[in-house]
This record gives sequence, C-alpha cells and structure tokens, in this order.
Amino acid sequence: MTPLPPAADQIAPDPAIPLPPYALRMGGQHFKKDADFVNAGVRDARVLRRRAGLGPRKRVLDWGCGAGRLAIGIKHLMGNVADYHGVDIQPELLNWAKDNLTDEHTRFTLVDAHNARYNPDGEQSFHIPAEAESVDVLYAYSVFSHMLTQDVAGYGATIASILAPKGRAWVTAFVEEDVPDCVENPTDYLKLEWKGALHCVRFDRRFFEATLYDAGLAVDEFVYGRETDGQSMYVLRRR
Repeated sequence: MTPLPPAADQIAPDPAIPLPPYALRMGGQHFKKDADFVNAGVRDARVLRRRAGLGPRKRVLDWGCGAGRLAIGIKHLMGNVADYHGVDIQPELLNWAKDNLTDEHTRFTLVDAHNARYNPDGEQSFHIPAEAESVDVLYAYSVFSHMLTQDVAGYGATIASILAPKGRAWVTAFVEEDVPDCVENPTDYLKLEWKGALHCVRFDRRFFEATLYDAGLAVDEFVYGRETDGQSMYVLRRR
C-alpha cells in the first residue's frame, strides 16, 4: 500500500488525541511516523471538506474506518463533526478505535459482513448500520477496491438508501478504460504484485459506473489514478 504524501501545510500531532500502534495503521511502513499518519487523515478530511461538503454540522459515515485514521484527521483539522460513525469488519482495528476515540460526537460499530480478504467467515450481507437518508458524507477509502461486482451493486444500493437527499459519497476504486468488466488481481497492473483474495479488483470504468447507476448512485466527480496504489476517486450522489 502506497499512500499519498500529506499536504505541505502539515499539522503536528496533538498529544491529547490517541494514535493507534504501528501494527494497526493500515498502510504499514508508510505510517511509521506519527506525523505521516495524522496528516494522511487530515489530508482526507480536507478533501472531504472541499469535494463532499464536510463541515462541523455534518453526519459522517466512515465505511471501512480501520483504526480511525479519518476520525483522527477530523479531530486535528476541525475538532468534531455533528456525528462521526466509523464502521469496519476487522475487530482488532475497530475495537482500538472504539476504546480510544469514542466521545459524544464519535462512535464506532463492528459489523460481521463477509469479505473474502478481511472477514472470510462473516455473514453474506449488504448491511451498513445507518438509518435511511441519515448520512451527509460517506467516506469509503479502498473499500470497493476489494469487492467483486455483486458486492459493489449490493452495497451501492445500501449507500443510495442511507445518503441524505443532498449527501455525497466519496469513494475510491481501481478503474480503467477499455478493460474487462471486472478482474481480481490483474497481472502486470500498475507494476505491483497483487496476491491473495481480493487484493486488487479492477473494473472497466463504464461498467463500474453503470453498476453504481443501476444501484441508485450517479457520479458527481471523477479523478483518475491519484489515490493509493493508483486508485481513482469518485464523488457520488443519489440519482
């Protein structure tokens, strides 16, 4: 995993805000330094503020929150939002975040959903724990990049149902033009070695966007290949 470098205007880690141990920082050696980990979260909070309407009064759902990198970034950048809800299927990461970052504005939920890479024994479900039309900003960094078509379609429909009428979903995915619809661990792709279940799922861009459209989501914005390991960025809305 090769995260983007943080913005030039870095924020010094606040000693009052707990940081997860190195072993729980998704991204490994790239986040060995506390400042790098914090500013990666700050960078994404800034992106959400600029592209998805993140603000102090917003309700945020961090789908695939890990150990709370975005929550830590939000706390450093703007203190709190009205409601931050982190959701993940990896108990060790989620439980650290729940034990160390929970407060009156910040909460975490572990779900037992199946994913062949991260939770192979989980239940087959497209459930995301949120009420209908209750999410102003949904953030899913490197989540669809580890899912096949059926899951993208199923979770896409769930996202469409939980987004507020003016809400936005900010997601990343591996997409390319004029490639097969969906390939797991494509060989010789981006000069990286993909191995293990769902390490990289690459979609044809038109196919991916059509799958989301059929699920009830439309593309507001697309930026090609600037995120982790060459993923592309989408801003989505209910259609």
